[in-house]
Amino acid sequence: MADAKRLVELAAKQKGVVNRADLISAGVSWKWLRGRLATGEWNRVHRGVFRLGCHQPTREEREMAALLAAGEGAVLSHISAARRLGLDVPRDESVQITVLASRKPKVRGARVWRSRNLSSRDVTNRGGLRLTNLARTMIDLSWVLDDGWLRACFDSAVRQNRTIVSWLWRALSSHGPGRRGIGRLRALLQEYRRTDEVPDSALESLALELASRTGHKPQLHHNVLNGAHHVAEVDLAWPKLRLGIECDGWRHHGTRAAFVRDRARDRALFSLGWSVLRYSWDDVVHHPDTFLDELVRSYELRANAIGVRKVL
Repeated sequence: MADAKRLVELAAKQKGVVNRADLISAGVSWKWLRGRLATGEWNRVHRGVFRLGCHQPTREEREMAALLAAGEGAVLSHISAARRLGLDVPRDESVQITVLASRKPKVRGARVWRSRNLSSRDVTNRGGLRLTNLARTMIDLSWVLDDGWLRACFDSAVRQNRTIVSWLWRALSSHGPGRRGIGRLRALLQEYRRTDEVPDSALESLALELASRTGHKPQLHHNVLNGAHHVAEVDLAWPKLRLGIECDGWRHHGTRAAFVRDRARDRALFSLGWSVLRYSWDDVVHHPDTFLDELVRSYELRANAIGVRKVL
């Protein structure tokens, strides 16, 4: 059947998802589709939105279905957009979309945001999906993420392209006034302009944010020297106390060679009077209170041991 073939071809271009308008465009009757729904060849996802196949829908299929259900002008936004842009964000399986404030679509299983100032300048495309661009996404996230994850997201954006800092400054001038969370995003931009240093991973970003809450902000990527000889770069450090933190992500520290190398570095640092604390993703993300308590105690012990004032 030529009409059915056209519908399948159209679905293939839309992550396997079509809406009522697509049925009409392909020339497929509702009677035909109803029969296919009965056999499970097609499935209803939302009112007026259908998916080819009976398998568990992928994230892309759920995102496309939500966009079609929300209608004209809908875009992926917030965490859904950030994920598509390759930014570091918390794990969240929900689909988040933004529509114009004048519209009130009901999309089952999706978080729908309404915006008075969503324009074509705020929109980009990734893999056939419409979404908010990087600057708009960061602004939206600035009032839904906590401080640690906002820093991690911002740092991952800068690692992709450092020119986005100036882009974000310009975007803040047009989108920023009156929006919640903008002050925190502006503070991150100002901090970056002062230091020009960015954590290497989401784990470092989250650890830096937590460590700063001790009241003694550590230095990022501190180089330890023995005379003119470079010994090691410590992820986070309080140099006057010779106290450091290493963030052990599995990607870079999960091999036998890395295990051996890390212990050799620790011994070299210990010989210079350094104390290095190693923390994993689970330590920082899932046990932040314990992480903070240990840092405070370690800082105080080192300060008392070498007679350094507790205020850096």
